Amino acid sequence: MLIFALLFAGLGILGALVGLGELGHPVGAHGVQAYGWGLTVNAIALAVYFLFMWTQRYHGRRT
Repeated sequence: MLIFALLFAGLGILGALVGLGELGHPVGAHGVQAYGWGLTVNAIALAVYFLFMWTQRYHGRRT
């Protein structure tokens, strides 16, 4: 699970860069910033979830 948390944290960084306009370019008349921010929010939420599950398993507590 730690691997998935790191993967989604990396996707969060990528999404933040797209959201800030550092990566990507407008497709037609549409910008990709909304996609970047959506990717960031989802990736950070998944990374936090997987880290939480990993710490619960590491400490031997299950919910």
